[in-house]
Amino acid sequence: MPGVLAVKKVICEITETEKLNHDVYRIRLHMPATASHAVEYYAGQYLNVLLPTGKQASFSIASAPDMGRELELHIRHIPESEMSSAIVDHLLNNPSVEIELPRGDCYVQATQMKDDTQLIMAAASTGFAQVKSMVEHLLANQHHNPIHVYWGARNADDFYLADLPEQWAREHSHVTMTRVVEPDAASAWQGRTGLLPAAILEDFTEFDNTLVIGAGSPGMVYALLDACEAAGMKEEQLKSDVFAYAPRPVK
Repeated sequence: MPGVLAVKKVICEITETEKLNHDVYRIRLHMPATASHAVEYYAGQYLNVLLPTGKQASFSIASAPDMGRELELHIRHIPESEMSSAIVDHLLNNPSVEIELPRGDCYVQATQMKDDTQLIMAAASTGFAQVKSMVEHLLANQHHNPIHVYWGARNADDFYLADLPEQWAREHSHVTMTRVVEPDAASAWQGRTGLLPAAILEDFTEFDNTLVIGAGSPGMVYALLDACEAAGMKEEQLKSDVFAYAPRPVK
């Protein structure tokens, strides 16, 4: 298939770990120089973290490919998950980690983006990592397509790096940023409340020349697909990794 990048395993130096909120860590990795072709990925793809035990887990790449050998991950620690704890423990207490990349069919390429395409990016929780990679890639390549970022969370304190998307919107007139908190947890929240699909349909009534990115759980993505299709969007206008790893059961 044209444009498919080679999947490679490499051992990366763990250059920085930082806790961004009560349960999300930012992990920065440095990929090694390779003797042959460099490891490449598209904005929006993900990688697998490979533990010495043989277990592995997938995480969106939060950095744009324009950053070269520097990678960024946003990893939520789920204490009741043995796998989650093992991943976080390894990343916080070792100098290096083996990864496998790139993975995923939900990505954007600045060189392939039509000038009249507007983007709606719907991220839930750490799905923001995938959206961050895409937005920063498009901005780095001076694309001026309208970009509408919607970021949903169960609680306001689940947001992290909150100033970053606000900065995108401040510095780039074609970028808008909307954060949405679920209504049953929004008592102290002064912004938008509700569910992501409803918030998007409050702002958009037609989807001509629109690409929608769904970065979140299967439940969120399929609710978004149903809502947007009911408003006239075609199924192929929504891209998400969910369609590959959690296909909808046949009705």
